[in-house]
Amino acid sequence: MKKHTTGNQSLSPSDLAACTTVAADLAKRVFQIAGEDALGQVLYEERIKSREGFHAFLCKLEPHVVVLMETGPGAQAWARQLQDQGNLARILPAGRVADHRSGAKNDRNDAHAILRAGRDDRISAVPIKNAAELAMQALHRIRQGCVRRRTAVGNQMRGLLLEHGVAMAQGEAAIIQKVPRVLEDATQPLPDMFRELIDELLAEWCHLGERIRGLTGRLEEAAKQDRTTMRLMTIRGVGPIIATAIVAKQTRPERFADARMFAAYFGLVPDQNSSGERVRLGRMTKRGDSYIRSLAIQGAHAVLRQLRHDSDQPDDRRLLQWLNHLGSKKAAAGLANRNLRIIWSLLQNDQTYRREPSNRQETAMSH
Repeated sequence: MKKHTTGNQSLSPSDLAACTTVAADLAKRVFQIAGEDALGQVLYEERIKSREGFHAFLCKLEPHVVVLMETGPGAQAWARQLQDQGNLARILPAGRVADHRSGAKNDRNDAHAILRAGRDDRISAVPIKNAAELAMQALHRIRQGCVRRRTAVGNQMRGLLLEHGVAMAQGEAAIIQKVPRVLEDATQPLPDMFRELIDELLAEWCHLGERIRGLTGRLEEAAKQDRTTMRLMTIRGVGPIIATAIVAKQTRPERFADARMFAAYFGLVPDQNSSGERVRLGRMTKRGDSYIRSLAIQGAHAVLRQLRHDSDQPDDRRLLQWLNHLGSKKAAAGLANRNLRIIWSLLQNDQTYRREPSNRQETAMSH
């Protein structure tokens, strides 16, 4: 018969010693614990209501005990503590853990879902990052937040001006050129208070632009100081932002059986709705890391915009065929998928990417 402890009851040493895996549902000050033995039987449960109590609980664990958590604030810090004390810590993707939840969403069911997800061999754990990698990740997240706020402020300015009959095109150039002219044009029937509000929004938009440029410069400097990012940037469509994001994410290419699985990790493969002998491929799954996926697609669009239609490069001709047959969006998704596959290959060695030479170059080299 299984023995459980709930509420504020303490765990018996025998129950704790019999557990091989412990799942922790994390919050800021409340932690729901569930432990199971090697057969998957839940031996105990406990609710800890302080960070100090959870820290003391982790210190009591034997080195052979595996601790499971799901992604979320604080998971990386607790995982590093467990690593330092000799325990194996695994951080599981929250979305995959939710697939294993049964019943209503509460802390107890979440802890049990983490245990079940830990037994699923198809779920890959999130890499545990060191302090430097987390700092680089923070730089990316702060920059991403500034980009979102700047886009929101720009859209708000356009929407407010449109209510007064002033239409503007999308894009940074339209805001820089037209908004100051509208504010200075006395013939525009705009109330003084409205002009002041738009002027404040414009100042905020410009400040965010300067902030983004400063953060981008820091990422570019960091990319120049890392050998891996420099090698990744030899790929067309991979710049310092996506290269540093890939390195900071610590994807560990050995986790993936092949390059296709690596691209699928970021959602850049078609979704399936297959049954029996009928295989149906749909739109892009958009699973995984949306930030890196969007960066890869943005870089692909930049490459496609710079293509010359009279180019004799085999790579350019292939991309031009994609554009003609698939359109710009599908071609960009295909190039992003291809770039991620190349990244998977480069992360496993010390090589750089070299484009296929043109026939003309090959002929010149042979003479």
